This record gives sequence, structure tokens and C-alpha cells, in this order.
Amino acid sequence: MLMNLSLNKWQQDWDSGDTGRAIFNILPKDTVTPASWSRESILFSAGHGLFPSYLYRFRLHHSDICTCGEKGDPLHYATSCHMTLSYHFTKPSAENTQLWWKSVFSSTLSRIKISKLISFLSENENLMKQPPDATSSSTKTQISLLHQDLRLMD
Repeated sequence: MLMNLSLNKWQQDWDSGDTGRAIFNILPKDTVTPASWSRESILFSAGHGLFPSYLYRFRLHHSDICTCGEKGDPLHYATSCHMTLSYHFTKPSAENTQLWWKSVFSSTLSRIKISKLISFLSENENLMKQPPDATSSSTKTQISLLHQDLRLMD
């Protein structure tokens, strides 16, 4: 009985909370059984970690913009950033974004792809945070890394 009361209170707090809404949209029901997600999947779904949009909130990065000029959040890197092309998912429409998140995290293969994306971003973190400069030699390095990555995926 005490367990049920605790779970009900926990669920009420989760339903009415202000924080954790990204995770709430994927996992709206609390449970004592942990989700079988990797660290990378958790970082991606919460938008935490090395994303410029997250780092900027704490003034750990000068901008929330990716090197390609768009907002550097998880959805951007997973769907539209030219530097992560080999890890892209189909970009959802605005009205289907919540469904997209649920779909991605209900698939083991999608979570594996996200883990690979986060690993790629971690290994190339310095490239993700630079201000855009189309004439720099680092852009050539970025393109070279991307092509190497694409060859490895074949």
C-alpha cells in the first residue's frame, strides 16, 4: 500500500512538473523499472552534454548555434547538421516532433544510432563548437572527417 501511494505521488509530481519535460514526452509514466537506455541516449533525450544549446545555458559556450548556423540542439544534429549526415534520421514536422521522439526511443536500432552520433560528436567536439568560417582550414578537416565517417558506414 505504501509503495502504491509513493508511486502515485511520484506520478503526480512527474505529470505536473516543470523540469524534465523532454523525457516526460518520451516516458510519461513513472516506473520503478529503469529504462534500458545508454548514457548517450539519456544525454541526447535530455539535451544535456556537449550540445551548444545546453552549454550556452550555463555560459560554457559563446552561442547556442552550431557551426553550420542553426541552433545546436539534439534534433538538429540528428536530422539536419551537415557534419552528422551519416547519422541522420528523417526530420519530423513540427506537429509530429513528440511522436518522433517516442518512435526513436522505442527502437533499439535507433538508440544505437544515437549512441554512435553522440560518440561522433564527443570525438569531434572542437569542430562542433567553432564559429562558422567557410574559408578556414578546419572546414576542410570537417569535410574530410565526414567523408571518412561515411566510408566507414558503407
